[in-house]
Amino acid sequence: MSLRISLAGLIVVSCWACNNIEDAKPENRNSFLHFYEAPHDLYGVTAEQVDDGYIILGNELLANGVQNSLIIHTDFTGKKIADDVVLTGGTAKGLKVASDGYYVIGDSIKSNLESGDVSVYDLVVYSARLFKLSKTGSIVNKLIIADRKNATNITDIHGGAITINDQGQIIVLGSFKAAGVATTERPYLTALDANTLDTVWYQTYDVLDRDYVNAKSVHIAPTGKIIWASALLKENQNFSRSYLGVPYIQPNSTFENFSQFGEQTDQQLYTNDIQPSEFAAIGFGVIGTYATPTGTNSNMFFLRVNQFGNIVEGSERYFDGELSLNNQSVSAGQSASEDTGDALISTSDGGYILAGSMVTTLNRGRGGKDIFLVKIDSQGNILWNKVYGGSGNETVGSIRETADGGLLICGSNDVSGLSSIFIMKTDMNGELID
Repeated sequence: MSLRISLAGLIVVSCWACNNIEDAKPENRNSFLHFYEAPHDLYGVTAEQVDDGYIILGNELLANGVQNSLIIHTDFTGKKIADDVVLTGGTAKGLKVASDGYYVIGDSIKSNLESGDVSVYDLVVYSARLFKLSKTGSIVNKLIIADRKNATNITDIHGGAITINDQGQIIVLGSFKAAGVATTERPYLTALDANTLDTVWYQTYDVLDRDYVNAKSVHIAPTGKIIWASALLKENQNFSRSYLGVPYIQPNSTFENFSQFGEQTDQQLYTNDIQPSEFAAIGFGVIGTYATPTGTNSNMFFLRVNQFGNIVEGSERYFDGELSLNNQSVSAGQSASEDTGDALISTSDGGYILAGSMVTTLNRGRGGKDIFLVKIDSQGNILWNKVYGGSGNETVGSIRETADGGLLICGSNDVSGLSSIFIMKTDMNGELID
């Protein structure tokens, strides 16, 4: 039968083979939808499974404008099992679970109160910061990351993504701007000792005269090389043009490969996530958003990258929230709804689940911006797609496959101007069932 549930403004319509999820005992639930609210805005970044439940990483924006990072620890039903951990004075971008705890990468945000000239560009100073926390959420260590060789020439440095290599070192991907007018945002990589957070090596990159807008993930390829994805952006008044680049780098070295897509065409092409396939031979999947230079006719897009950092020719696919009702991909810019591609995860069958959003149309959606899920096989063919949402705006921060084969989605739900964090646990087919 069809069941309609309204929770904190988010409405989910789905088919149930058994009892109402609200009537099921918590310990028997295979799926759930849970919200974390406050009198101020909360934004979901990512959620990861740990031994006793889930770690949720988010950010909060207080009424006085102060920004903090927030860590929520729950059981397997989404119920809090510990007090929230608040990392004051900054925002979080990524989380990596380790055997003895977890790491959080993000930005420290400070006002430059010593500057009396309101025209200067550094009234707000951003510095990348990394926390190591124990399994119970206690802060074990903290590092402010800066370009130690050229610190006086750096205006802002941002933390972006984090992973751990085979030597147990922490690999951080971020970006920075050098001091001066009209400088570009450039990427950096640093390797850190896992216990002391001392720097093992640090490299910056400046290949093209464009801003690098890095995806939210960085990985170690099967070859031992470091790989991520970036949008190469050039802005000009009301127009933005960007294409996709995949840096592939020997540790503590320069680009070994830099495969590109869309550099010969005119569009906005933003990459938001890159994740490895369950099968190393397939390589990696990349998700992002395609739009015209003015930002219209947007689609979710996907393509594959092999394990050597090369974009697989012909693997690109575009998905539209309304036009995908028949489980077909579309041509770039063929748009009946405005869509984004925000996160993806490989599934145990070698395919991927793509997660993003679509703006409600007359033919699909439930008001505002809804969650758009697409299941594809390893070649990019749609197997199914679903839309979840309500009268507010729902956006996706991350999607993960859980130990039982289900899907864990983390994001934000904005209703009447107030944002909250949500996590949604579904079965392997994206269904909310008991």
